[in-house]
Amino acid sequence: MEPTVERGLIFKEEIRIPTVWGYLAAKVWGPDDGVPVLALHGWQDNAGTFDTLAPLLPSNIRLVCLDFCGHGLSSHYPPGMFLNYYDHVYHVKLVIDYFKWKKVNILGHSMGAITAIFFVSMYSELVDKLISLDAVKQLSSSAEYLPARMKGVLTNFQEIVERLQQGPLSSVSYEDARERVVKNYGGSIDEKDADVLLKRGLRKLSDEDEYEFTRDLRSTVRPYLFNDFTTEQLKAVARAIVCPFLLIKAKNTSTFEPKELYREFYDIYRDASEDFRYVEVEGRHHVHLSHPELVAPIISNFLFPVKSKL
Repeated sequence: MEPTVERGLIFKEEIRIPTVWGYLAAKVWGPDDGVPVLALHGWQDNAGTFDTLAPLLPSNIRLVCLDFCGHGLSSHYPPGMFLNYYDHVYHVKLVIDYFKWKKVNILGHSMGAITAIFFVSMYSELVDKLISLDAVKQLSSSAEYLPARMKGVLTNFQEIVERLQQGPLSSVSYEDARERVVKNYGGSIDEKDADVLLKRGLRKLSDEDEYEFTRDLRSTVRPYLFNDFTTEQLKAVARAIVCPFLLIKAKNTSTFEPKELYREFYDIYRDASEDFRYVEVEGRHHVHLSHPELVAPIISNFLFPVKSKL
């Protein structure tokens, strides 16, 4: 008789992982003794991005959905400090150390997937399997433009710091917040999806219809100086992904680099990983949130392969 994997993760608890600057918030699904899976959200999202997917995943995993620093309910950095992608990679290590995991599976979407790729390339001994949702690689950069890019990012950061020093940001109504989120995502999410993200993305200020975004405004400085790698450097990172690697790509999503370059990286992943799988699904960048039923079976079968009857 073939093994079966029971579906249906149950939400367990909200937790706070202590850090020297405050804490990292997370939503935990599934039993304490479940197979550990760390879920990492995309840029400007939060742990809620996995709320619709989690109930469709195998019931024998422990899914920890992290709010990155400056996102969702996690603490913000102290005033004046710069927030960048390198910090997120470091924070993944802090979370793994906190749970004392000897091995963990990592599921990442967009920025979270890029963070995971960098982490796995550094700490391959800590990762069983890697799952990327709609992220192939970090954007490549040309070395000659580095000074100008760095200046632009730092100028933007300084402007935001000065704005924060002027006092609290203006409040927003719920409808305005939802409309802003839907618009900023360019069709990747609808109002229903926005409602899911705003559960952690908004903080109520009064009994009136008055809210503020929970995200740290410094997290809007894109790309946090983290995309200043040449293609050759990123290929070195890709060659270090040796664990089983599932890459799920949404068909109706934007591509910012030539498809030929993506194919080069698929070949690198295929050569380096002991089990690289590339799967395309219908949908947009947030397909895991808007249509989780399309990606859940693929993820489940990757984590717990079911042998064919043939």
